Amino acid sequence: MFDLITPSFVAGAAALAAAGSCAYYATYAVRSQWLGATDWHGRRDTRAAALTFDDGPSEDTERVLDVLDRLNLRATFFMIGSHVERLPRVARMVAERGHEIGNHSYSHPIYLYRTGRETRRQLERAQAVIEGATGVRPRLARPPCGVRTPAYFAAARELGLRTVQWDVAGFDWTRRRAPEIARAVLDGARAGSIILLHDGDSEGRRDRRETAAALPHIIDGLRGRGLGVTPLSELLTDASGEAKSVADYGAA
Repeated sequence: MFDLITPSFVAGAAALAAAGSCAYYATYAVRSQWLGATDWHGRRDTRAAALTFDDGPSEDTERVLDVLDRLNLRATFFMIGSHVERLPRVARMVAERGHEIGNHSYSHPIYLYRTGRETRRQLERAQAVIEGATGVRPRLARPPCGVRTPAYFAAARELGLRTVQWDVAGFDWTRRRAPEIARAVLDGARAGSIILLHDGDSEGRRDRRETAAALPHIIDGLRGRGLGVTPLSELLTDASGEAKSVADYGAA
């Protein structure tokens, strides 16, 4: 058996492992630019961060909105189309209260395991559903679990969607209490950070009460460092203060 393990066999296995590692990085790594332009943080020459929420709307979205209202803050909500269909009133509330809305797919699939046609359908259907319910046509997109593919980038470009990831997460998709969520955010937050939180659950299994409860602690911690919270679109402007369009990023 060991006679079969030749130098060429070892080299081939190493090449396959390297290729697999590269493919994983290109599709899953939040910061990867290999397949297409992706924003994972905003301007670092500012004294602010941005709050973003995924997987809503849900029964807890209004709870999150109430906290943001009380703190006089604006955030970005990356919505799942099927959840918007279920809770159109809540989705409208997000827009009416002045928050930004992004596309988080129609049913939260991992695009790596979907055809190009299905990937485009996910984005298109979410665009239509969100616009129909809120009157807002998203210009920002965040793929489920941050996983991007060439087909995703092709569809996003055609739909005029700019891809936004994150550099700080509260890990509130796990069973965490509010202080743990806040601590995770504050441990990594800095000027220009895009903070990932959740106002819903893609599978509808968990509530987001702890996320809502963590928000005042997060804001107090940021302010203690001299950091404010600004809308994502403002954080993503270039140094001249002009917002970039999808076209400015070129082809993926």
